[in-house]
This record gives sequence, C-alpha cells and structure tokens, in this order.
Amino acid sequence: MNEIRLYGTVGGSFWDEDYFTASDVAAQIAGISGPLTVRLNSGGGYATEGQAIYTILSDYPGEVHMIVDSVAMSAASLIAMAGDRITMRRGSVMVIHDPAQGYLQDARGTEADHLLAARHLGILSNAYAAVYAARAGIGVDEARKIMRDDTMLDGATAVLMGFADDTDDTPAEIAATFDYRIYAKAPKALRMASEKLGHCRDKAAILAMLVGTPHPKETIKMPKGTTPATAAEVTPAAQDDDDITAAAPVTQEPVAALAATATASVARSGEGDTANERRRAGRISAAVAMAGLPAEMATTMIDGGITEAVALDRILAAKQEKSDMNQPLATGAATVRLDARDKFVMGATKAIMMKAGMRKDGERNEFSSMSLSELARVSIDVGGARRTFDDKAQMIGHAFTMAGAHSTSDFGNILANVMHKSALRGWEEAVETFPMFTSTGALTDFRQVKRVGLGLFSSLEKVEEGANYTHGTIGDRGEPITLATFGRMIKITRQAIINDDLSLLGDLPRKMGRAARRTVGNLVYAIINGNPVMSDGVALFHASHGNLAGSGAALSVASVSAAVAAMMTQKESAGGSALNIRPRYLLVPAALETLARQLMSSTVDPTATKGMASNPVAGVAEVIVDARLDATSATAWYMIADPNAFDGIEVAYLDGNEAPFLDQMNTWTSDGVEMKVRIDAAAAPMDWRTIYKNPGA
Repeated sequence: MNEIRLYGTVGGSFWDEDYFTASDVAAQIAGISGPLTVRLNSGGGYATEGQAIYTILSDYPGEVHMIVDSVAMSAASLIAMAGDRITMRRGSVMVIHDPAQGYLQDARGTEADHLLAARHLGILSNAYAAVYAARAGIGVDEARKIMRDDTMLDGATAVLMGFADDTDDTPAEIAATFDYRIYAKAPKALRMASEKLGHCRDKAAILAMLVGTPHPKETIKMPKGTTPATAAEVTPAAQDDDDITAAAPVTQEPVAALAATATASVARSGEGDTANERRRAGRISAAVAMAGLPAEMATTMIDGGITEAVALDRILAAKQEKSDMNQPLATGAATVRLDARDKFVMGATKAIMMKAGMRKDGERNEFSSMSLSELARVSIDVGGARRTFDDKAQMIGHAFTMAGAHSTSDFGNILANVMHKSALRGWEEAVETFPMFTSTGALTDFRQVKRVGLGLFSSLEKVEEGANYTHGTIGDRGEPITLATFGRMIKITRQAIINDDLSLLGDLPRKMGRAARRTVGNLVYAIINGNPVMSDGVALFHASHGNLAGSGAALSVASVSAAVAAMMTQKESAGGSALNIRPRYLLVPAALETLARQLMSSTVDPTATKGMASNPVAGVAEVIVDARLDATSATAWYMIADPNAFDGIEVAYLDGNEAPFLDQMNTWTSDGVEMKVRIDAAAAPMDWRTIYKNPGA
C-alpha cells in the first residue's frame, strides 16, 4: 500500500525540527501509482507552501485517502482538502482560518506597507476559500466567514459541514437524523446536512419527533445537546465551536391545540377510535404548523387518510412552492413550466451529482436510488419509446442514440451535464500561482495577434500657449500571441454504465479540470523557464534589455536592491525618462522559499554575518513559490511588476472563457459515447521591462 506521512510544520524553517515541504511531498510520490494514503498531523505553516502541496496531491492520478491522525490546522487543513476521501481519526480536529503573515505580526512598517500586506492576504484568503467552498458545497462568502471565525471542527462536525467524509466510528454513508429543511430558523449546517446526506430512513419517525413522542420502530439520533422537545427550534445563536446545543424549549400549547383540532378531524372521518390514527393526525398537524402552512392543509391530509411519509413530502413541496412565490418577479415576466422530460433530466442530473460526491450541485431525490442502467431505462420511457430489449447492453445503447425531439439523447445530456460540472469543480479547486502575476486577455479566433505598446507612456509633452497638441505613439512594436487548443478524451462504454461506474462522471472529469488549469500554468512557466525571443529579436531575459543580472547572485539585501533599481530605471526608449516600475512579486523555486520569506518578512538582515543589521528590502515584494522553476534552475529568482499596472505576461482565452469546456460527440459509437474536455488558451510575454531575472548562485 502506498502511504506517506506529513507530520510537522508546513514549509518549516531552520528553527523547526519537524517539517515537510512541497519538494518533499513531490519526491515521496514520484514514481508510485495506484491508491495513496496520506496521514496528516500538522499545525500549519506557510500558506503558499500549503497551496503547492495541495496542488501536488490534487494532481496525483490515483485516489488519495487523506487521514487526519491528530490535527489539520491552518495551511494543513487546505492540504486535507486534496483527499478524494477524508477521514478524521477519533479525537482529531481541523482548524480553518484566515492566512496570516509574520510581517503584520511584527507590527512594523508604514500604513502603505500594512495596506499592501492586507490586500495580498485577502487575495490568498479568497484562493483558500474557493478550495474550502468547492469541497463543502458552499459559497465562497460562507467559506470566508468560516475562515474569519477561526473555526475548530471535531470529526463529526467536519463530516456534517462537508469538510470530511467519515470518522473512525462513523460510516462513510451517513443518513441524516432529521429533515431540518421545514424549519426556517434551523442552523444552515443542519439544513445542508438534510439536503446532502439524505433524509431519515423512516419519515414517520420525523413526524414523531415533531410532537416529542418516540417512534415505535426506530430510535432517533438527535444532535448533541438536543431533546425531542427542543429539536424544532435549534437556532444559530445556540451553536458553539464543538457541537450544537438547543435553545429554550418551545411551548407545547400550539401543538396541543393542533392535536385537538386533529382529533376533531379524525372523529369526523370516523377513524378516531385508534391510538395510531390519533398519533398520525397529531404529527401531521404539528408538521404543517411548524412549516408555517395553513391548518386547512393538515385537515385535508388527515381526512384523506394519507400516510405520514406522503404527508411530509407534500409539506416540503408546499413550503418550497410558498418560498418560490415570495420571490419578486419582473413586470410582465412569464413562467414556463417544465414537462416530465425536463424534470427527469434535471432530477436525474442532480441525483448523479450527489452520488458522485458533488454536494454543491446535487440533491437527493426520487432518482437517487437508481443505478445508471435504471436511469437509462427511465430516459427511454420518459421519451415515449416504450419497448423491450434483449439485454441490458442493447437498452443502454438505445438510450444513448435516442434523440427524439431533442438534438441529443436525454441520457447523453445527463451524463454530459454531470461531467461538465465535475470538470468545472476541478478547475476551481486547482491552486495555481500564475494568476497572481499575469494579466488576463481575450482572443476571438486562432489567428496570431500582436499586442502593441500597451500601458507604457514615458511622459506628456509641454504645450505652449496657443500652440497645437502633437501626436504621440504608445509603442512601435508588437508582441505576438496565438491561441492553441488543449484537451483529452473520455470514453463512457456500455460496460461502465452497467457497472454503475460513477468515477467516470465525477472523479475523472474533476481531475481533468484540475489538469486543464495546470496546463495553462505550464504555458506561463514555459515562458519563464524557456526565455523566448521577443519581437525585437532579443531573448526575453537579456543584458541589452536591462532585465538580466550580469552575474548571478543569491538572494540578499544587495541583490534584491540591485533588481529593484534595475526595474525602476527601465525606460520606454533611449533617452526617455525612467518608468519607476516597482516589483510587486518575488518569484522563486521551492529550493529558495525559506530564504525568500525570511528576507521579505524579517526586519533584520538574515544574510548578515554579524550584528543586527537592518533589512531595507523587507516587504518589498510578495513571495510566490512554484516548483516548476526547480526543474530548470534551483537558484534563479525573478522580480515581477504588478500586472494591473504594467504589461508583463498575458494569459488569453478564446472569447474570454477561462474555464474548461466539455464537448460530446454527435456521432455515437456502438459501444458508448466519447466526450472531451478542452480549453483554448495562450500565454505570451508582452514586455521585458516588467520582469527581472537573476540566475542566482
């Protein structure tokens, strides 16, 4: 079995006895294949190092089982999110909070220094939040709130909130103990649990809980600290870090009144002689009242003799309809109702997403218990082609090829929708460094385009009184950029459908989405490592461009100061004035991360041989670490200007579409269907003045 242990500080430094780095992780998993178990016990460390390790494990081609042995705090909690399955050991905890920066904790620097640091931390925090949000199936804003609150989660709470899949003593498939969706004031975490983990196995038990009476066939597990009397009014204010406690008991007077009404109704129906019937009536009435629906609804259902399970379904449907009606509509808006075929496609798509682990876009519904083969059968029936088949493979083949009034088959559309959502989730989860120091552009076709003199004006000319303005040019050269298409095929066979292989719909497209984003990142780092020739016939990094150190030097106060001066004294043209281009980022390979962070955060020169020499370059630039630089040089380092202010490296997408696209074949084969994930992107350097290289030493 492939197993690695990540114990200690994330990133670490010379004073940490136990630590691990992205390079360590990459070395441990190099050359292995198949399922991988990662045992995690870390109090956190460098946020960007955590990002790099998360990316490495996310890109691992096999299944990753993440086991939190003790703690996964700070950057380590992000690493945990790379697991295809996350298990919390008994007694383990996870802590999710905002990244911090040592420079801020030192409480030194000008107001501008602190504002700059805050902006950088905000960017990093949002990147982390996107990963947490994708894992838990929540919004980024909600993830940011969880981070700001320094949230500590034990194993059960981490599972409940979607940050883990199971604990030592909790099965991976957890049935929700209660359907909290009927309560407007229930904590969001509980309502989410009902939505994503499924309803109680016995809906009659749910109604029993509403009036505080035990169900004769099933013991209901309540959230820690609650009782049947208080379960209906658990409020957000009653939560703490470790468990959910109950608010003050709700009054039973309304329930008693409802029970009396229900008893009268039962008497009218002639069924009031049995205790079971009275219990059924009381539960239905209580559920209707707690959902905020008219009492007449309870009377109608009681008189109609419907079961408690059917009653709960109707209550939930009515509550949802009431909620939809309260939404404001634009004047003159028309409501288009879905037919049975459209409802099937939507419902089946969401059911498969939930089963494939995509809780954010999925839901449990009447299709959740069906296999892929059974869904193929239903798609044929809903499409109006009711017929018999010799075997299951023939039936599935017909479901693929059956288009009817639609351009493609309903079954094919369902699979394509699920795979597309999965690929987008993988794209969003992939943590990449290139967006921080590159600009984003849009191209409308695949022809070569030249970006001409963007963003650089040396100065304005003086206009004498009564004189005419003179024309100026923004630039006299153009850097070429050309789109290219990148993609891979996925084949879904009939055998995969018969075997109910959900990995083809969930995990595989998700990994391909991650790979798509990493492919774009590879384009950017190919520029930095490859040093391409610019439009003037000179390499990007060259002495004549003034952006290449004459002799390599290790990171130090002197070498960084020289780099800053070289960038600030760059000119638009010979004889022009200096452009004052300040670096914003210090880009280094993994081998230089520790030294780079020390140099940028310490107020004392870490390279000084004696004394307490000050560090004048502290906070000059934000450190970015990427291990793709190590493959070419473990000593070279770079300084890059703000891409929002100056031209640097541009990443362009076809029509500005920055996410991968999933195509499905129009011609179906006899064995299944082929789909492909593709992205149209390009990367090119726009100007050499905004990036500086030192080969290092």
